[in-house]
Amino acid sequence: MGHRPAMAAVSLIRINTHRSIAARVAAAATSAAAMASAAHAQSSVTVFGTLDLNLTATKTGGRTVRAMDQGGNLLPSRLGIRGTEDMGGGLSAGFWTESALLPDTGGVQGAFWGRRSTLSLASASLGEIRLGRDYTPTFWNLSQFSPMGTVGPSGSANIIEGWPFGVGGAATLVRASNSIGYFLPRTLGGFYGQLQVALPEGVNGAKYTGGRLGYASGPVDVALAYGETPTASQTTKFTTFGGTYDFGVVRVYANYFEQKARDDKQVNVMLGAAVPVGVGIIKATVARSNRSGAGVDADDADQWGVSYVHFLSKRTALYAAFGRINNQGQATFAPTDSSPSVAPGGSATALQFGVSHNF
Repeated sequence: MGHRPAMAAVSLIRINTHRSIAARVAAAATSAAAMASAAHAQSSVTVFGTLDLNLTATKTGGRTVRAMDQGGNLLPSRLGIRGTEDMGGGLSAGFWTESALLPDTGGVQGAFWGRRSTLSLASASLGEIRLGRDYTPTFWNLSQFSPMGTVGPSGSANIIEGWPFGVGGAATLVRASNSIGYFLPRTLGGFYGQLQVALPEGVNGAKYTGGRLGYASGPVDVALAYGETPTASQTTKFTTFGGTYDFGVVRVYANYFEQKARDDKQVNVMLGAAVPVGVGIIKATVARSNRSGAGVDADDADQWGVSYVHFLSKRTALYAAFGRINNQGQATFAPTDSSPSVAPGGSATALQFGVSHNF
């Protein structure tokens, strides 16, 4: 009888010990679950961009202007921050902000994050929903299916009326603010696509509705896009169709662009090629712009150009580019932003030597 209290104390110690061990096991399990959850929620943030500077000589009407310019090799100068969070199960969240830089002066072109400012939610099997200021579906063919992109002395943008906005008071040829976009998942056997609606929020010419559907597999990549922007007096309609085919020794490009606002219509057709040569690439393009409508029917233009890009590394390249535009009627298209004023119906040429670095 005298030993029972001692035995009870021992039993109590054993119970408390078991409880302590159970608590530790539970805590360890909770910690492991938290670590597993954290492993699924991996995040990454990347600073990226392009710095591109060149020396440009532009000649028109017997006058030559020499200047330092930027953005002559596929991409203009830019600075961006992008990030993703992997939430597990094929789901992710992402953001992308991008600014247009002017490294020749240290300035910024337009709004600081005016090139792109988006937030998105994506599913590997369902696609991506993207919100904010973004490129329109009708822009991508003009950039993707041109050997020079939209920049340089023979970029596809040089002979597009109203670039980067459009004709008829539209402001959505290249980008749209306050947009809601949907992108197809890249699991559809080569098919890709984009739908976009942009809210005007009281700004005339800022509303946009459009889409793009493409197919890329092996050497071929083709896409069709259409978009509309209503204004107070009319609706501007954009249509683009283009593609590339890689033969190995040469990649060929073709692009059709049309914009129309009531009776003002512009049709541009471009053909191009890119030939790898050693550690470089030679590019060439020819393009024709045809304008029709009251008062602008004769305002056409032809453009051609060549360039050579010499890769010093995967990120850095030297380049030389030449372009010429022959205007007709009252057209005044110029091959570079630093070009002197072109007389209506006049011609202009530009020669660039530059360096670009991607990071």
